[in-house]
Amino acid sequence: IHRETVNEVLDIHPAQLQCGGCSKNISDRYFLKAMDEYWHEDCLSCDLCGCRLGEVGRHLYSKYGRKLCKRDYLRLFGKDGICCACGKRIRAYEMMMRSLDKVFHLDCFKCFTCNKNFCVGDKYVLLENTIFCDNDIPEFRELILDD
Repeated sequence: IHRETVNEVLDIHPAQLQCGGCSKNISDRYFLKAMDEYWHEDCLSCDLCGCRLGEVGRHLYSKYGRKLCKRDYLRLFGKDGICCACGKRIRAYEMMMRSLDKVFHLDCFKCFTCNKNFCVGDKYVLLENTIFCDNDIPEFRELILDD
């Protein structure tokens, strides 16, 4: 999505710009360009939920000619997973933690022994589907040595 002013579009008179959504001429000072068309800011929206796609930080996804926000795109075309800790479904649009080939809900990605949630850079050990924090690794090692 590109945000441009009418004056920045070379060789096009503002009266010649036609909105890809409502088909009316664009006379606004600001407009959007997406999918090789020009749009009023209010006309470029997700075909499913109607959220505005021209807002800062929003992304436009296009598939089969539909304009979609990230959440709806992932909901329709993303791949769901199963949390290794709780066994429940993780929808494609949900935030998750990934470790090797395992996926976890954010709330489930914590130390099995002390329930500590992890921050970026924290050390942990993943044994099958069980996670141990750096502080509980000695206990984890003792469990293995005792067996």
